[in-house]
Amino acid sequence: MAERDRTADLRELAMPALVVHGAIDRVIQPSGGRATAAAIPGAELLEVPGMGHDLARRVWPTVIDGIARTAARSTHRPEPAPDASPPR
Repeated sequence: MAERDRTADLRELAMPALVVHGAIDRVIQPSGGRATAAAIPGAELLEVPGMGHDLARRVWPTVIDGIARTAARSTHRPEPAPDASPPR
């Protein structure tokens, strides 16, 4: 509540985004996660059933799948690392 509204800034993002939110979060209501996802163009909302404001080990596979989907949506492909072998 003490922070400013970041909605306008979120609308400027131009990258794949995943918003992970616990469906039973009592610290930040699920509506906050929904609003964040709605503000980011093309964002995926992953509202995890049974998850609160923590990232319990039992939900890791679900979150990892979401991260993998988000990474797969990226159009940026990093340059290969330069050859690290010493010069001859």
